[in-house]
Amino acid sequence: MAAIDGRRASTDHLSQGLDRAALNVYTHADQHLVAPLRDGQDTSKKSSDTGEAADPNLASLNNLRRLSGKVKQKTVKAFQPRHKKQKSTDSETAPTLAPAPAGAADDARMYKPVPEQKGPDFKEVIKHPISSVQSALHGASGAKFSEALDNPVIAHGAEVSIVRAYDEVKSAKSEDAKESALMDLESLKKERQDAYVRWTFDRHVLKVRQVPPCTTVRPKREDFQANEKKGIAEMRWLDYGHNLLRYYVEHYGDRYIDRNPNLPEPSEEAFNTSMERLVMISTPYQMLVMRLRHIYRWDNRTETALYLGAYAFFWAINYLAGAFILALIAVVLQRRLYPPTPEDIREDIIRSEDAERTALNLTQLIEQHGAHGWVEALRQDLGPWFLLQLEDIANVLEIWRNFYEWRDPKRTMISLILLVQVWLAITFIPLSMFIKLAQLSAGILFFGLFPIASRYPQYRLLASPMKWLFWKVPTDAEWAIARLQVEAAHRKEALRQISPSRDPDGDEQADSESGNNGEDEVSLGRFHCTSHSHHGDLCLTSKGVKYKTAVRSHVLWELHFDDITVLQKVGAGEGLLFVLASGEGHRVSGLKSRNEVFTQIIGYSGLRWQVTG
Repeated sequence: MAAIDGRRASTDHLSQGLDRAALNVYTHADQHLVAPLRDGQDTSKKSSDTGEAADPNLASLNNLRRLSGKVKQKTVKAFQPRHKKQKSTDSETAPTLAPAPAGAADDARMYKPVPEQKGPDFKEVIKHPISSVQSALHGASGAKFSEALDNPVIAHGAEVSIVRAYDEVKSAKSEDAKESALMDLESLKKERQDAYVRWTFDRHVLKVRQVPPCTTVRPKREDFQANEKKGIAEMRWLDYGHNLLRYYVEHYGDRYIDRNPNLPEPSEEAFNTSMERLVMISTPYQMLVMRLRHIYRWDNRTETALYLGAYAFFWAINYLAGAFILALIAVVLQRRLYPPTPEDIREDIIRSEDAERTALNLTQLIEQHGAHGWVEALRQDLGPWFLLQLEDIANVLEIWRNFYEWRDPKRTMISLILLVQVWLAITFIPLSMFIKLAQLSAGILFFGLFPIASRYPQYRLLASPMKWLFWKVPTDAEWAIARLQVEAAHRKEALRQISPSRDPDGDEQADSESGNNGEDEVSLGRFHCTSHSHHGDLCLTSKGVKYKTAVRSHVLWELHFDDITVLQKVGAGEGLLFVLASGEGHRVSGLKSRNEVFTQIIGYSGLRWQVTG
């Protein structure tokens, strides 16, 4: 094998250079990462040039990629304006630091093609114009955001090129072919390091400040001695300490002193830069969250059982905190001893190109579903869970406020008694035992309650310690329902005393019909709407609801309040859906007073209603 920069090429360290290089950023680097290329040698030379094709399919793909790059260069050169050559008297310019990529395809795929993005067809646009426009806008916004993330650092094509080069090294059949493949691999690694620098400077560094040399001199004690009294010199310790602290701060911490007194200028570019940095740096944390979710959901029971056993062991010997620190140290050392390998990148490529597998971070989701389809995929996969979490958070905040404002005095008092008991436990239980109990509670929460809330969302509130502490303290919606029903009870009693029983049509009802359940039926109004393609009126009473058609006043359907299991607002603001226990439903549309009808039914029914949306 031929020598490279005085050393022989080797495949033992092929994984080096896949991550950001290790440098002492606080001193000038003595060495720079440069491509180990020989003068005058073409780095595009592949094993196919030697006449020994290790992988025909792989070689053809690489040849096509190189050919397209050459065609592009020739085309640009041909259409460039020609100028007369002038002899330059200046010396040769220095090479560009961290040059941009030479136009390599960033959208290359290794196993599966980019998912085809189909817009709404003509029939869909005619049938649902509003939803079609909204879908197109969502796709455009998703494409814009994914374009912001589409940079050389996370470019899928760059990862594919590295893995292909690694495969060529492994499949080379001759020394010359392996040497050529190694040269190309090292060139790609150099481009990878340049891409890290280029991405950071081009997208995130908007302003820099020169760090001036430290001119502060360490203060001397004799300079802070006051006049001598009775032969003893008085020391101004306060001034001396102030100057000594200033010296150390400016000498060792000047890099972390922001000398710009003004706040950053708010702009779209600055906002996009900050959001992009946040998304990119959160990628490993997104994977960590997915990993923790995999553990506490007991997806792999053996693995979770091992974690539970380790937790129980270290909790029993009072060494949970120490074990956590040791685990953190081990993870950092493992990263140093076992850096990322091409096989790790290959696994990431496989997951990124397979839409059937669960994406571990946002960039993988974009690669799986394309620039225009990832928003819809995110909405379908994460939307229901995310909305549920938002509703639960809002409910908790409302419960805290209603607890403080004594919306339900009885429940607030019970919660106060529980808080007093917690205070007594914290006060009189030894600190060591309290810490042990807190660690045990954390384990029960992670291995016991989290799985219930995740696998069985309908029981998530029963598995919430916060709900236990503020048991039955109402949310705003629960308080509003109670308030409506209290007012409805008073109104019905007043109406019975003022007027006789009438149905919504104004006809007198027989006493035998109005007093079936020991109380009179009170009319709540008539509301024009449409149901089952029939125009008519929705008639409300204090006992139920019925729909009468406009033609012949035919009763199309009639429901007692007890028969309604779900009452839901639907449509674009004028629809209402009544669902029965059998699953049958009656829908009305064009109901302009929908919100009024909704509250009338909830209030006058006197039934227990649970807010589910």
